[in-house]
Amino acid sequence: MSKSKELPGWAVAGIFSMLSMMPGVLVAAETTGDDPHYQYQPNSYCGACHQEQLADYSQSMMGKTPHDAVFQQFYLGENAKGEKDGMGYKGFHPDEPGDCANCHTPDVVLNEGREVDLTEAIAKGSQGISCDFCHTVADVEIKQDPKTGRFDTGITHIVTRARGNTKRGPFGDAVSPAHETVYSPLHTRSEFCAMCHLNQEHLLSISTYADWKEAYDKGVVTRQCQECHMPTGGKDRPIALGGKIRKADTIRRHLFHGGHSKAMLDKAATLKVKAEQHNGQLLVSVEVTNSGAGHTLPGGATLRNILLVVDALDASGHSLTHSGGKSETLPPLAGVGDTPRDFSGKPGRMFARPFVTREGMVPAGGFNADHELFDTRIPPRETDQSSYHFSLPGVTADVGRATQAVKVTVRLIYRWTFKPMADKKGWSLDDIEMARQELQID
Repeated sequence: MSKSKELPGWAVAGIFSMLSMMPGVLVAAETTGDDPHYQYQPNSYCGACHQEQLADYSQSMMGKTPHDAVFQQFYLGENAKGEKDGMGYKGFHPDEPGDCANCHTPDVVLNEGREVDLTEAIAKGSQGISCDFCHTVADVEIKQDPKTGRFDTGITHIVTRARGNTKRGPFGDAVSPAHETVYSPLHTRSEFCAMCHLNQEHLLSISTYADWKEAYDKGVVTRQCQECHMPTGGKDRPIALGGKIRKADTIRRHLFHGGHSKAMLDKAATLKVKAEQHNGQLLVSVEVTNSGAGHTLPGGATLRNILLVVDALDASGHSLTHSGGKSETLPPLAGVGDTPRDFSGKPGRMFARPFVTREGMVPAGGFNADHELFDTRIPPRETDQSSYHFSLPGVTADVGRATQAVKVTVRLIYRWTFKPMADKKGWSLDDIEMARQELQID
């Protein structure tokens, strides 16, 4: 198979228009095997016709890799200033390539047939998780040892490619003048996403697919990853310049929204709060339900965390004394300090799965993890219940209740990494509020 040559967008669109006016002209689905001499096309080539898809992809987190600064700093063990700080893969394994490139530069790793240093992969011209890579994947095999439960997630072991001029996707009637097409049911199933969203190291450091599959097999969730993270919508339109008009509910966006999206987080959880006075105490009961995510809340990447923050204030705006003990407070991973965003020791609960090194360092990445510190993530459609106790102000023996109003505010806050790590690395970390409830106790 000869190497594809790039065509300008106007030429591709013109050819498509001419073909579409010729009755009976179809581009046949070529289903031959993988061409080892094929070279991946740049995203701009695909975007000449698939303009909406390229625009979506380019603003997604997936489209920013492998050049995303935070990812590179975590891999290289550097802070935001470019100074070596040892906090990252190369800080622990300076002479080993590691498996980060498997998912961030899969084209080069699969071409080489081995684990590749990230900087080497970039130097060799990796396109990242590109259009051409994804649409020439022919199979993803989920391999799990039935005795140990461990997965084989090496990308060179589980991914089968069909590099060449045939592009695979979710339509059985696609016609293109630029390439051949074939319908791929794989591209509509979660197994496609599992090639990267499942990573077995000493621990299962990325468990998203396994968490979803467990819930899916139980019938708790019924949707595939693509149905949430590549939603449909808008108006009827073509998916390529000059193409046929398709129904909007068949066109999946390529934004790949997840934890960085406020809109996605707003749909993920349901918060219920109840407060009552009893014997001079205020009892705040909270239920957090994973009502929208098809996997655990937060997801299966080890640094993700959600904070449940409970505030109780008197009529003057002063915090009530928390009387519930340490088990009702947030851990140091919620932020240690005196800023309004440092919640360690304050009433609340953390939902996360932080890793610990053999030496006791926390948080850890999958590459140096020895064990979990705890796992409080909420499985799909399950509810976490917790309670918080406060001493009421102005309680008199004859009344037994507070003599002034109390305001209770409960928030769910999402963070893509733990604040102490962000502080040390110099990373910008936004708190995304997922839900809030306020109660006035008179």
